[in-house]
Amino acid sequence: MGENRNQKYITTFGTHLKELRLAKKLSQEELAYRCGLPLSQIGRIERGERSPTLSTILLLANGLGIEPKKLFDFNF
Repeated sequence: MGENRNQKYITTFGTHLKELRLAKKLSQEELAYRCGLPLSQIGRIERGERSPTLSTILLLANGLGIEPKKLFDFNF
């Protein structure tokens, strides 16, 4: 049961990240460049295939120009 809940949260986080990225009119490539992350990592996070670490979350927030807590401002 816990594993399913975790996957749903990871997938929802990725969807929210994509929405925030698109709202800033950024491509995955541009966000990856701003964050200093591989392009493939952005895609895997957005698809819910990867759970980002805290340090990656901070890089994503900086790349988007937002507070890290905004990355978690979604309904689960």
